[in-house]
Amino acid sequence: MKLGRFVVDTHVHAQRHAVRFQQSEEDEQYSRLGELMHTATPADEADDDDGIIVYDNSERLLYDMDAYGVDMCMLLPAFGMNNDINRQIIEKHPDKFVASAYPVQTKKKALRGEEEWTVEAAVDELEEVLSWDGFVGIGEFLPHDPNLEERMTWQERKKQLRPFFDLAAKYDVPIRWHPGAASGYQGGGLREQDKLPDFRDPYNAADILAEYPDVDLVFEHGGIQGHWKYNVERACMVASQYDNVYLEVGLWWEDILRRPMNDPNIGPDQLLWGTDWGASAVAEGHNSKNDLDFPSMRWEQYKDRGVPAHMADYWGTCLRELDKFAREDNVPQDELNLILGGNFCEIYDIEPPHTRLFPEYLDRD
Repeated sequence: MKLGRFVVDTHVHAQRHAVRFQQSEEDEQYSRLGELMHTATPADEADDDDGIIVYDNSERLLYDMDAYGVDMCMLLPAFGMNNDINRQIIEKHPDKFVASAYPVQTKKKALRGEEEWTVEAAVDELEEVLSWDGFVGIGEFLPHDPNLEERMTWQERKKQLRPFFDLAAKYDVPIRWHPGAASGYQGGGLREQDKLPDFRDPYNAADILAEYPDVDLVFEHGGIQGHWKYNVERACMVASQYDNVYLEVGLWWEDILRRPMNDPNIGPDQLLWGTDWGASAVAEGHNSKNDLDFPSMRWEQYKDRGVPAHMADYWGTCLRELDKFAREDNVPQDELNLILGGNFCEIYDIEPPHTRLFPEYLDRD
């Protein structure tokens, strides 16, 4: 049985990287893999000199959607993926996919030294992509200069972010905020994520949201990556203050799901089921009955294992964890339906297959 009436994963990567390093440089290139993935070349444009390519992986995605009863997905272009590939996938399956836009080409040109990254160029690219059919949001990540050398202050970053929030307001689309980052094989050194205050502390969102009360904001992974407990708690604090803030809880384990569900200022109305389908993290289980303050289930990259060659089964694990929580806490199905698809349809203006699938009440006045 499906876990909900209309199930949507709000955080999916329908593209996949392929690595073909030169043997003489393999060790050096592998140590820079996290960096090099950001400049991946689309498979249909690649030549023999391109060490990392990105390609359409939607056949496997469609297989899993059928296997696990997932009706629709939000496609995200991240770490070197491509808006245009997502556009092609949407054109083939407009009833199954929508996408968020990211200024991918602006970032790649800056990383390759072809053009300097600017807010203006990133905004122009975003505006073009948001004009495409099926592109209904901004993300993954808040746009940023990939060649930043020093840590930015929040005051500097907020000034840089305002044009992107202006764009979200203009097109009436949600904007996505990614707190924390995976470690593993891309860890070590001062990474771009470590330089930006939006990655380091989700509570900064409370500041800029005060200026944009009509822009919906989605905390990607609900803050679960990196310093998991700190980021989750800070993201929940923002969600408890703003009704237009949503938490992706697809990677959350049973225990931590109780935090927003039992907060009367958050509850099921502000939760989205978003995993990270297609990414390279894998699940690691821990003994939840020990005395350590540590998650019973954790999604992470592990540098001693290298990059997973298989497609990690996000949905099998994540749906099972959500089902376990719903059963043990006796969550009404109407509330579960909101988390699994209803809230997504509301904030992204998506028509579900039928009306009256999700809770709504008539005003008696």
